[in-house]
Amino acid sequence: MDLLVRVHRMRGEPTLWLPGIDHAGLATQARVRSFLEAQGVRLDGLPREEILTRVERWKREHERRIAEAWAAAGLSLDRTRYRYTMDPEYGRATRRAFVALYRAGLVYRGERFVNWDPQLRTALSDLEVEHAEEPGRLLYLRYPWADGSPGGVLVATVRPETIFGDVAVAVHPDDERHRAAVGRRVRVPLVGREVPVIADAAIDREFGAGSLKITPRHDLLDYEVFRRNPGLPMPPDVIDADGRLASDWVPEAFRGLDRNDARERVADALRAQGFVEREEPFVHSVARSERSDAVIEPRLSTQWFVRMGPLAPAAVEAVRSGAIRLYPPRWELTFYRWMEALEDWCISRQIVWGHPIPVYYCGRCGAETAAEEPPPRCPACGHDRLAADPDVLDTWFSSWLWPFASLGWPEESPDLAHYYPTTVLVTGRDIMFFWVARMMMAGFYFTGRPPFAAVQFTGLLRDERGRKLSKHLGNSPDPVQLIAERGADAARFALLFPGPVEQDSVFADATVENARHFLTKVWNLVRFAASHLPEGTEPPDRPPALSPSSPLENRWVLARWRRTLEEVDAALAAYEVTRAATALHGFLWHDLADRYVEVSKDALKGERGEPVRRESRAVLLFVLERSLRLLHPAVPHVTEELWHALPHRGDLLALAAWPTADGVRDDPEAVEAMETVYDAVRTLRNLRAGVGASADPSPPAWVRPAGAAAARTLEAERETMLRQSRVGSLRFLAPDAPPPADAAPAVTPAGEFFVARPPGGAAASDASLRREREKLAGLLRKTEERLRDPGFRSRAPPEVLKEAEEKARELGERLRRIDDHLAPGADRPTA
Repeated sequence: MDLLVRVHRMRGEPTLWLPGIDHAGLATQARVRSFLEAQGVRLDGLPREEILTRVERWKREHERRIAEAWAAAGLSLDRTRYRYTMDPEYGRATRRAFVALYRAGLVYRGERFVNWDPQLRTALSDLEVEHAEEPGRLLYLRYPWADGSPGGVLVATVRPETIFGDVAVAVHPDDERHRAAVGRRVRVPLVGREVPVIADAAIDREFGAGSLKITPRHDLLDYEVFRRNPGLPMPPDVIDADGRLASDWVPEAFRGLDRNDARERVADALRAQGFVEREEPFVHSVARSERSDAVIEPRLSTQWFVRMGPLAPAAVEAVRSGAIRLYPPRWELTFYRWMEALEDWCISRQIVWGHPIPVYYCGRCGAETAAEEPPPRCPACGHDRLAADPDVLDTWFSSWLWPFASLGWPEESPDLAHYYPTTVLVTGRDIMFFWVARMMMAGFYFTGRPPFAAVQFTGLLRDERGRKLSKHLGNSPDPVQLIAERGADAARFALLFPGPVEQDSVFADATVENARHFLTKVWNLVRFAASHLPEGTEPPDRPPALSPSSPLENRWVLARWRRTLEEVDAALAAYEVTRAATALHGFLWHDLADRYVEVSKDALKGERGEPVRRESRAVLLFVLERSLRLLHPAVPHVTEELWHALPHRGDLLALAAWPTADGVRDDPEAVEAMETVYDAVRTLRNLRAGVGASADPSPPAWVRPAGAAAARTLEAERETMLRQSRVGSLRFLAPDAPPPADAAPAVTPAGEFFVARPPGGAAASDASLRREREKLAGLLRKTEERLRDPGFRSRAPPEVLKEAEEKARELGERLRRIDDHLAPGADRPTA
C-alpha cells in the first residue's frame, strides 16, 4: 500500500492514504477474556460497564502499538484523517446504514442456522471458523421397530449425544436396502420415543448404513430435511448456549453434562443397553472457532440477517464490466462463483463489545422499532418503556462501510466529494468475500457508486509449517521488534521480493537478510559514485547527451535503465509489485553494480581521457539518482539518505518527481552488443578457470567471431574483454583459420573462444565440450519438437515463430562447431 501511495504522490497526483482501525468486536473481547482469565477474573462475571472499560483499556494499549508499527515501517499515512469504527461519527454512519436497510426490508430478524461458539457464547461468521480433519468414532446404532418386530434401522453417527433431539430417521428414496422401511416407525434408543422413517434425496447412501438420524436443531442438513417434511415436530434445543445437554427431552441422568462428556456417557449407555451393533475409527471434518478453538455447535438461533440477494447484482456487474478490476484477474472466477451462491448474512453477535443493534422493543405492545437514536416512546402505542436489543453488530457490518464512512458519509463532506470513489484497495485474498465483496455491495447501495476502481489481492505470509501468520496463533513476528533488529527497509523489501506478493509465501529470516544484502549493495553503489564526483557537480536535471563516439557501456546502461523504468511502470499499472521490485533488483545489482561499474572504472579514473570521464560521471549520476527515485517507494529510508549524499535538487526525495524516459533513447544495438561482450567475457572467464589460473594467471586467448557483426563488436570492445576476463592477450582468428594448439575451446552465439591450457589438459576440455554438446542437443530437440507441432505453428504469432526458427538455426550451428572440435582427425592440441 505504501509503495503505491508513494508512487502516485511522486507522480504529482492528489493522494490520500487514510489510516484507521476497526474495533474487531469478537476478536478483541476474546483476547480480553483470555487476559482476564490468566489473572483469575471471569469476564462473564463482570457488569457490562466494567467489561466495556476493560476492553477500552485493552484497545488503547494495542492502538498505541499499532501506531508504533506504522511509524517504524515508515508508512506515509495522513494521520490527520485517522478514523476508528467506534468513533461517534462512525457509529452514526453504522446506525444510518442499518436503519436504511431495515426500512427497505433488507435487514430482518429470523431463526436460522449459525456457527455457535459455546465458549464465547456467540454466533460467528464463516471467516471466524476453521475446518480440519480430526479423528472420531463412528457408532452404528440399531433403532428398533416401534411395533416390536425383530430388527430395525441401522444408523451411523459420530454425535450420539444429540440422539435426544431426533424426530425421524431418513433414508434415500432409491436405496433398495431401506425402501420397505419408509413409512414405518422406530423407537429412539435410550428414550423409546417413536419417530417415523422418511425418504429424502439429500441422504448420502454411501455414508454409514445409508440412513440418517434427523436432529433439526443441531445440524443444517437435518434442518433442511425437517423443513421438507412439515409433519415432523420441532424439538427443543437439546444442547444449550453453553454446550451442555438441556431440556426435558434429555433424560435427567444426562442433563447439565458438557457435550463432550455427554458423548462418552451416552455412548456407554447405548453400549450397555445393546443398541451399538459396531463402531469404527472415523476421520471427519471438524469446525472450530478461530477465536476460542472451541468446536462449533451448529445451532438454530434467532439472529439478525441482511438479505444479500438484492445487493449482489450491482457488484457482479461492476466486475464484469470492468468498473471494478480485480488483480490478479484469476480471482474473478472465484468471485463470480461465490456471488452466485450467496446466503443471507448473520450480522448479530451475542457479545458486549461492538455497535449495539439500533432496534428497540416496546414493553407494552411488543412493537419493534429501528431508529438511529433511541426513541423516547413507542411509535405504535406511545408507551415510554422500550428495551434495546441486547446484541451488537458483527464487526464486518461497520467495516463494509469503510470506503465512504471513513470520508464523512452520511454527510456530504469535502473529502467524500474529492476522494470517493477511491482508487485501489489492497487486501488479503482470504477476505475477498467477507469484506471486499460486501464493500462493493454497500458502496453501490448507499452511494450509487463503486467504492474503488481496483482491488489488489495479496497472498498470505506463512511460517515454516505452512500456517498463516497471525496474532491468534502467535507465529507472527512483532513488526516493531523485527524493524528494530533488521531495519525497516530490509523488512519492507523482504515483503516485496523475491516471493510474489500475490501468492502465499514463507516469511523467514533469510528473506530479510537477503534484502539487507541488496540494500548494502545499493549503499556501496552510491558511495562509489560519490567518490568519483568532483565538488560542485550539478544535479542531473536531464539525461546526459551522448555522441556517436560514446562508450558502448554508456549507451547500454541508459538503454537498460529506460527498459527497467518501462518494466516498473507496466508492473505497477498491473499491480504486480514484485515484478517491479524484481526489475529494480536486477538492474541495480547486476546491470549497474556488476557490469557498468566494473566496465567503466578506468573511464571514471580518467584513463580514457577527460571527455569520456565527464560523460561516464554524468551517466552514472543520472542513472543512479533516477534509480533511487524508482526504488524510493519500496525502501524510503535508505533511498532518502543516499539521495542526499548525491547532487540533488529539492528537500526530499519523497517529493521528487517520478522519473520518465524523456530524452533517454532505447538503444537495441547497444543492448545486443553489450550482451555479446558479456557473453565473451563470461566464456573467457570460464575457460580461464577451467584450465587452471594457477599455472598461468593471464593465459593467452583467441576468438573466432560468429559473423561480421560479432567481429565488429568484439574488435571494438577488445580492451573491455581483456580487463574483465583477465586473459593475457586476445587474438582474432579468421573464419578458416585452424584452432590454436594447446587451447581449451568453447562455442557460444558470439563465436568460438580458446584459452591456452597447460600440458595434459585436453581430456578435461573435451569432457567439458561434450557436456555442453549434450545440453545444446537437448535444447535443439525441444525447439524442433515445438516447431513440428502443427498447433504451435498455427497459433504462434509470426514473431514468436521466427524467434523459434532462429533459435533452432543458432543451436544447430553451435552443435556443428562443437562436433568439428570433437571429430577424429580435427586439429587437436598436442600434449
